[in-house]
Amino acid sequence: MGEKAATSEVINRLVRALGDENLDVRGKACDALGKMSEKAATSEVIPRLVSALGDKNFYVRSRACDALVQMGKKAATSVMINGLVSALGHENSDVRRRACDALGKMGKKVATSEVINGLVSALGHENSHVRRSAWDALDQIGGKAAMSEVISRIMSALDDENWDIRSSVCDAF
Repeated sequence: MGEKAATSEVINRLVRALGDENLDVRGKACDALGKMSEKAATSEVIPRLVSALGDKNFYVRSRACDALVQMGKKAATSVMINGLVSALGHENSDVRRRACDALGKMGKKVATSEVINGLVSALGHENSHVRRSAWDALDQIGGKAAMSEVISRIMSALDDENWDIRSSVCDAF
């Protein structure tokens, strides 16, 4: 049904389902919201999906990331972008990593200075998975990300303790 079912009542119930005790219900609520695309990309839905990036279950986190990407490809609104940029500073490193992934998958549409600055900041995170996801996102966003700050970080990341980061940096060139 996707976008055709995107009434405010349906969206509100799906948002409530994001808090369900059952992980399958939470994950499928993310899927349904993602299929509703820009009609569900509201100031009520986006923060809840961003919050679901920190769910205790990997399946739910993955579904929330995919939903944000589906919405963002058609409706990369300021609410969506700001929500994901905010998630780049979340205390949970998995939320940060997923936010990087989502921004990267949205590509050039999200190449704003706020996004690029947030991703550049994530390059300095203690968790190597966050750093790797930030590198990948900057690579996917492309052109506008080639700023002096990014290039400076790239140069210093060639000395990263993690070989996977050093490899990603080489790919960025």
